[in-house]
Amino acid sequence: MSQGAESPDVGRSPRYPIESVANAGRVLEMFSTARELRISDVANVVGVSLSTAHRLLTTLEAIDFVRQNATTRCYEPGPALVDLASAMVPRESRWSFARPYLAALSERVGETVNLMLLQGTEVSFVESVESTSSVRVGSRLGAIMAAHSTSGGKILLAALPKEAVLDLYPDAQIEHPLGGKDVQRKDLLAEMRRSAKRGYATNFGESEAGISGVAVRVVAGSLPDFALAVSVPSGRVSAARVGELVEELRATAEAISSAAGA
Repeated sequence: MSQGAESPDVGRSPRYPIESVANAGRVLEMFSTARELRISDVANVVGVSLSTAHRLLTTLEAIDFVRQNATTRCYEPGPALVDLASAMVPRESRWSFARPYLAALSERVGETVNLMLLQGTEVSFVESVESTSSVRVGSRLGAIMAAHSTSGGKILLAALPKEAVLDLYPDAQIEHPLGGKDVQRKDLLAEMRRSAKRGYATNFGESEAGISGVAVRVVAGSLPDFALAVSVPSGRVSAARVGELVEELRATAEAISSAAGA
């Protein structure tokens, strides 16, 4: 091999590229940063027309790699994609001890329950128990979302010193992924103060249209602090329901914290 030549396996384009396959791959890759996709999101990110984006999504839907949410009309991971992702994830993790507590909480409140870990300006979903309700929020296991737009991310950000939050968000305006509503940093800081004072955080359709969330922080000994959150279709959220969910979350967080310490 001559000096400066690249390895034949590095950075090489396929000899016979199939554009539709590549575009479908880009669509699936979008789920690494968003749980639901709109046709316009796909068109913008993939660089195709709205009609082509719709055909991509309906083709993936036909083979169960995506499904359309009946409430939001957005597209979310389908059973085939979820099964594939689950097969790639180790069955046991450092968070496995919390599954029984999440399952019990999910059964009591009838909603999907998640554990979330703060990683910079994002949160990763490290455990998830999906509700059995006919209309529900799907499992978030393995998903990564913007911290400032999720209830779990907000409650974890609220525990940080103000200087640390400013370092994470140096600009006055915080852009929302996939073209959602941008947030002013001063408004985020104000919400952090409110969340820290009351001990829980909320999200009303900020991360995904039609989906709301309530979260509390869990301090668990040698483990990093993480968030315990309930994800709810927005139509089932009211001020009274938020209060009920916070009580359930706090009781479960205390039980998880004790179990982690043990």
